[in-house]
Amino acid sequence: MTRPAGSQNLVPFESRSSISTTSAADIQHLSRYAHPTALYEFKNQLNHQRSFLQWIISRHESLQKAKLQLDSNGRGPKDKTYQKYRWYAEQQTLLEAINAFEVFFKRSMVALAKSLRPYIPASKIKGSIDARVLWAANGSGDIEALLFEHQLFHSLGAVDDATGMLIGKKRYQPDNPQGQYSRSRLKALQGIFQIRHTLSHNQGFVTSSDSAKFQAYGFTASQGEVIDPTLEYTGRAVRQLLREEAEGFTEWLLQEISIYLRSLIQNDNVILLAVHKVNIENLLGSHTDIDNLPWI
Repeated sequence: MTRPAGSQNLVPFESRSSISTTSAADIQHLSRYAHPTALYEFKNQLNHQRSFLQWIISRHESLQKAKLQLDSNGRGPKDKTYQKYRWYAEQQTLLEAINAFEVFFKRSMVALAKSLRPYIPASKIKGSIDARVLWAANGSGDIEALLFEHQLFHSLGAVDDATGMLIGKKRYQPDNPQGQYSRSRLKALQGIFQIRHTLSHNQGFVTSSDSAKFQAYGFTASQGEVIDPTLEYTGRAVRQLLREEAEGFTEWLLQEISIYLRSLIQNDNVILLAVHKVNIENLLGSHTDIDNLPWI
């Protein structure tokens, strides 16, 4: 087998039969500790991104100072090269932040299903007959992950469909002009998911279709140009909104869980077991309204 120079251990991909993986605990920027909540994990990833971008800036500044100390007449590190790769890092981390927000929704849905499974009848589970049968089964299979991990949550309608199925409540209602959720925040989130699409599928180039979709959400984006996360602090503003929305969504979800469980008590005489409260806290977080339910 011919090996590239300097890569003695490189096995051509077409000759491989497995995909290399590493324990998530060893990938430090993901910070997946034992049973973290979806909100904790998402916020921690945003913190790592901020630290990474700040580290790039501080390393460049340190190199400039060191170079000048060694040679006061020297050029120092090439600023254009730094700017080029810093911009690239900004674009990639913005895409990753929005992708992480979608994963936050996905993990929240899995956590919701896991923590409330004893209180959600199989008749409410939409999808294939097999899904309802597995939901009703008294096994330890990870049916909650099977239901939601394959789904795409870069649509707020998809988030509504999931929460509507499980607890009968929808937060966003993007197609309902009379919905209670903030229309300005809804517009912002739809625009952010369109940014994700443009970064992911068109490398940031705004196509005619992208421009039209941005316009439909109330934004202008110049066709033929590239989304710039550094201009007007766009990347920072997006991350800030995503952090706020993740916190707000989790608060809303916990409140709606308490309302759902209280309705079961009042309408169906359901008894709430304290072990299930622990599951909610471990998977989604704690909330005063849930604490005040009559757990036994």
